[in-house]
Formats: sequence, C-alpha cells, structure tokens
Amino acid sequence: MRRRGARGEGARAGAFRRHATSRPLRDAAHEARLGRFLIETLRVRNLVTIESLELELGPGLTVVTGETGAGKSVLLGAIALLSGQRVGAELLRAGAADASVEALLRSPALLARARELGLAGEDDEELLVTRTLAREGRGKVFVNGKLATVALLAELVGEALEITSQGEHQRLLRPEAQAGLLDAYAELGGAAGEVADLYRRWRELAGAIAARRRDREAIARREDQLRYEIDQIDRAAPTAGELEEIGAEHSRLAHVDRLAQASALALECLDGDDGLREKLGTARAVLRGLAELDAELAEPEAALERARLELDEASHSLSRYATRLEADPERLARVEQRIAELRRLLTRYGATLEDVLAHRDRAREELGGLAGGDERTAELERELLAVAEQLDGRSRALSDARRAAARRLERAVASELSELELGRAKLQVAFEPLAAKGADGLDPPSGPSGRERAVFLLAANPGEAPGRLRDAASGGELSRLLLALRNVLRDADSGGLLLFDEIDAGLGGRTAVRVGERLRALAGRNQVICITHLPQLAALGDAHHRVVKSVRAGRTTTRIELLEGESRVDELARMGGGRVTDAARAHARELLSVGGPDCARRV
Repeated sequence: MRRRGARGEGARAGAFRRHATSRPLRDAAHEARLGRFLIETLRVRNLVTIESLELELGPGLTVVTGETGAGKSVLLGAIALLSGQRVGAELLRAGAADASVEALLRSPALLARARELGLAGEDDEELLVTRTLAREGRGKVFVNGKLATVALLAELVGEALEITSQGEHQRLLRPEAQAGLLDAYAELGGAAGEVADLYRRWRELAGAIAARRRDREAIARREDQLRYEIDQIDRAAPTAGELEEIGAEHSRLAHVDRLAQASALALECLDGDDGLREKLGTARAVLRGLAELDAELAEPEAALERARLELDEASHSLSRYATRLEADPERLARVEQRIAELRRLLTRYGATLEDVLAHRDRAREELGGLAGGDERTAELERELLAVAEQLDGRSRALSDARRAAARRLERAVASELSELELGRAKLQVAFEPLAAKGADGLDPPSGPSGRERAVFLLAANPGEAPGRLRDAASGGELSRLLLALRNVLRDADSGGLLLFDEIDAGLGGRTAVRVGERLRALAGRNQVICITHLPQLAALGDAHHRVVKSVRAGRTTTRIELLEGESRVDELARMGGGRVTDAARAHARELLSVGGPDCARRV
C-alpha cells in the first residue's frame, strides 16, 4: 500500500495538480477501492487552529489520534464542509480574512454526475473540490475550477460522506436516510422505484384531469377562437406565393398610363421616321458588299445584322405589350382589396402566407384535440383508476416487505450490538404513516415513498421507552450503532467515506478490537476514518495519523503527522498509559502484530 502523510505549513501550492497528473501505479486491490469513492488529498487553510495543512489519505482504515484538545475535531469539521454543511465565519482562524478546504476526489459515480452538470470534462479522471469561507462576504464553491453552489456540493459529495459525531450533520439521524438503509438491506430499491414511478404517473394523470375540469370554460373559449381563426383563413383561401403574383399585377394596373406612354415613346424611337431601325438599315446598306474589298468590314456588318434582329424583336415585343396594356379600374380595385385582405392575415398569423397556412393547420389539429375533451377526460379517469389500483397493490406489497425486513434487521443489528458493548440496547424499526397528497378532490392510495416511512428508534437500556436516535443515543452509541448497521448492510453498501468520532467512548480493550475488526471489514468497500483514543483500535489502522497542537508566539497551531515505524509504536505506547516505557513499547508492538501483517509492516 502506498504510504501517505501530511504536510504542514510548508506545503507547496501546486501539490494538487502534481498529484492529479503524476501518481504512481497501484495494485489491483487499491484500484478497486479507488473505483468507489476516495478522498486522495485534503488541504486545509486558516480553519480554526490550522494555518496550512495538506493530508494525503489512502483507501482502507485510517486512524487519527492525539491528546485531548489537540484539535482532532478540526479534521472532522473540514470534511463536514465538503459535505455541504452550512457554517459561518466562526470557523476562520483568528486574524484570517478567509479560509478554504480543498479535496482531490476519485469516484466514477461523482465524476459522471459532475460531467452531467458541466463541472467536469471527458478527460478528467478526478474531481478537485474547493470550498472557501470569508469573514466578510460569502464563501464560494468550485468543482474543477468551475463555480458551483453549496447545495450542489451537498448533492454531489454530501451523499457519499457519512459522519457520526456529536455534531448536527449526521446523516444517520435523518429519517429519509434511515428509510434508505432499510430498503438497501432488504434490496427493495427496485420495488420502491416502481412505487415512485406509479405515484409520479398518478400525479400527472390527476393533474391533467383537474386541469380539464377546472379549465372547461377556458377550453370552450379556446375552441371558439380556433374556429374563428380557421374560418377567417379558409374564407380568404390564400395560396402560397399569391401575394407576389398579385403584387406584380397591382403594379402594372396602378401605373398603366405611365407604362403606355413609355411603350409608345420607345416604339416611336424604334420605328418612327429617322428611327433606330431605319438608321440601322442605312448603315447596313453602306457596308453591304464592301467586305469583299476589305475583310475587316465583315465583322461590323455581321454585328449590324445581329442588332437589326434584336431591334426587330424589341419592336414586336413592345407592340404586343402596348396592345394588351389597358386601364381597368375595377380590376385594380379588386386587386387592392385582395392585397389588403392578405396583409390582414399576415398581421395576425405569420410573416408569410406559408406561415398563415401552417397556423391554420395547427389550429385544426388543436381544435381536434379539444373537440373530444369530454372523451379524453373519461379516458384519463379510466387510466387514473388503473394506475391507482397498481399503486395500491405495489405499495401494500412494499409495506409488507419492509416490515418483514425490519424484523430481520433488528435481529441482525442486535447480534452486532452485543459484540460492541451495547447488548442491552435495542434497535427498533417503527413505521410512520405518510400522508399522500392529492389534488382537487383526488387522493392517491400511496405517496412516492410508499404508505409509511421507516424510523429507527433506540432503547439504550431495558425498560426504557425507545426514542429517536438523536435523543436516545450518545455520540459513542450512535457511532457504534452506525457501525453495526453498516456491517449488516456491508454487501448492499455502495461505498463512500465513513468518518467515526467517539466510537470508542466507554469501551474496554476487547470490545475495541471487535470495533476495529468491523471497521476494517467496512474499509474493504469504503474509505474509513476513525478518530480514537484507544491503542487497541488505533493499532488496526492501515494508516495512522496523529494530531499535534503547538503554541508559538502566542498562536496555537494544529498539524497532522503520519506515523510509521517507531513513531507509531511510541504513539500507541503513549495512548496505553501516558508514559512511553520499554514495556509500553513492547505492548504497542504486540498490538500491531495482532492487527495483522499490514500493521506489523509499519513497525
């Protein structure tokens, strides 16, 4: 496994891009873990007591230790910021104008979603997520350098992070997350999806029916309007290109006197005494036969002949035109009336007569759809009834399956809790009915999530009434409960980052080992970070980081160190009794050897 560590205040600004482009090869198991979700690099700046820190994380189980008050919660807060938690300027380091948390993420699912949102390109293999906080003004979110929102960050990254601590950002406390866990355990995602699809179709049909009932008068008015428009266009009976044709006729009729005068004058120029045709004939007569004396006159003579033919054709055309040309005031009036009629259509229905005809066709189609309004409403009502029957049956079957799965989950979690010093605690899965919202007197048999919602309750001790997890479980109990749930759901887990804080609260050494074994099992499919005070648990980590707080020139600074070799042995020895003696070191080495070969190799 590649060794990763932390860099403090001297970390270089270009580290993220360097990691993204020049990472060493990994083994197959490592790559398989990276294929799910992984924070590879985390950089924190000006957050509480952290001035500048860069932390490289690997897959598997990462443990974080440190003395009480060293600032381990700052790491938790930094990761919580990546989940989209809303915070204020109180997290900024004293005297700092801004703060930032950056993470280099590897997750095919998140990368695909980012591409859909336009936040990642096809060539991108990782996501660089940046969130900034400002003492004045608003913070910002960037994904691969592109501006995003906190809500989008919560959607994109937040659902892949599971944090359990005393904070308010624990996803396990949300009822919708609890319902999702139960469905994942029972493999009911497909059945729940069918219910959601049927409910969505029911809503569409109910909305269409309600709109038809509500808008019947409006539909009648619309029908009248469409009939009027169709009748107006049909009575005018325009044809494509008609306006251009009738426009040419109007131009001729409107200017008949001018056209007649011009035609007569042109004919006089051609055919009158001393006209062009007579002069052309004289020129041809002068040149006729002279080409025999000088061949160069052949071409001018031929050109004059061609000109004669052209002038003859022009004279004949003008004569025919002048013969046909006559004033027709009645026809001119009819043409002007037709043009006005066509232009009124253009004003109302389109820029061209082709547009007007297309508008009429659309109006006919719409009118045909509205004409059968009552029949269509009856069809929709019959379809609504059929969908309601399906929704009722599928939602009842889903409820039965969930209740059966709830009993199995309770027994499986009880077995796990007994191994985690919570044997007296009891998880109970209750069901709260969900109100199905209808519309205009139409009520569905089920909501989009089914008839009820699963709610996890916990009775911490026998005889106590079960309560909601937020009220009944301490931070440590909640962490161990989540661990038990995650272990039971391990095969159905989609993979993500699990961060456990206070999971070792009140635990003995033997139970700590059991907790650690389960954490390592989860780490086979998830990236797991555990903040712990127990050496038995810390010894089981694939990687071990220590949080150290120091005071220099009156300023408190937190840094995180990667522990390997003797430094890890010394930390475990300190955790075991405070004094780092030879006996304590020997016990620490024994803990590492019990942790397995991966841990032993780090000594």
